[in-house]
Amino acid sequence: MSIRALRTFITIAQQGSFAAASLRLGLTQAAVSLQIKKLEEEMGAELFDRNAHKPQLNTRGLALLDEAKKIVAHYDSLKGIIHQDETFSGPLIIGSINTVQVNPLPSIIREIQDNHPFLQISIKSGMSAELALAVDLGQLDFAITTEPQSVMPASINWLTCYQEPFYVVAPKNFEEETTHGLLSNHPYVCFDRQAWAGRMVERRLRQDGIAPNETMELDSLEATLRMAEAALGVAIVALPESRRAEVAKTMKVVPFSDPPFYRNLCILYKNDSRWHTVIRTFHEALQKHNLNLT
Repeated sequence: MSIRALRTFITIAQQGSFAAASLRLGLTQAAVSLQIKKLEEEMGAELFDRNAHKPQLNTRGLALLDEAKKIVAHYDSLKGIIHQDETFSGPLIIGSINTVQVNPLPSIIREIQDNHPFLQISIKSGMSAELALAVDLGQLDFAITTEPQSVMPASINWLTCYQEPFYVVAPKNFEEETTHGLLSNHPYVCFDRQAWAGRMVERRLRQDGIAPNETMELDSLEATLRMAEAALGVAIVALPESRRAEVAKTMKVVPFSDPPFYRNLCILYKNDSRWHTVIRTFHEALQKHNLNLT
C-alpha cells in the first residue's frame, strides 16, 4: 500500500469523482483509476459503488476513509519531526485568542525569545474558529485557542495545555447566590455563540434547562465582563485562578455549574509543521504557568 494511493483515495472522496480528483492531483483519470484498482486489490475488497452515475464510497470505503486520513497525516508529520532541530530560528507566526494574549503569553514569549534570540515571533489575534482555519490554510504556524468544538481536518492536531473553569459574574449588590437565581432574575450578557467558548456555554445552559433573558451578545470576553461590572446584566466567562481572584474583589463570582464546567486551552498545529520542537516548548511553558497558579 502506498501513501500516494491513499492520498488519491482521499482526494476522490473529497472531490466527489475520479475526474475531479485527477484534475486536483494533476494526473490522468486512467492513472487515478489504476491507483484505486491496486489499492482495492491490496485491501481485498471494492471500495466504491460503481453502479451509481458517479462512483460512490461503499461501506468498506467509508470505513477506510477515516483511517486513511490518519495514516497520511501521521506520514506528513514525519518531515516536521526530522527537521525539528532547525526550528529555533526564523520568523514564527502565532495565533492567539485575546484572553491568552493578556496573560500568560507575554511572559512566555519573553522567556522563549531570551533563550532563542534568532526566533522572530509575531502574534495574530482572533477567535478560535478563525485561528483554526488560518492554521489549516498555512497562514499561522500554530495557534493557542479553546479546544475545538467541531470536527477538525485530519491534517490538524492539538495539545491540551490547561483548563479554565466557567463562572457566573455579577455585581455584588445582586442578591442571588446561585447560577439559576442570577440568570433567572437578571439580564444575560452573552458571549458570542459562534465562538467555541460561547458554544460550550450555550449547550450547557440547554442541558441544565436554563433559558436566560439575553440582552446583549458580544464577541469579547473582556467586554462581557465590563458590561456585567456596569450592572447591565450577568455574564458567564472562563477565568484562570489569578483572574478569578482579581475579579472577585469587586464582583460576585459564582461557579457556573456543579460539578465545575471547564474549557480546555490548547495549541492547534498542522501535523506536517516544521515547528514541532517550538510547539512543545510553548506547550510546556503554558502548562508550567498553569501549575504555578494552582
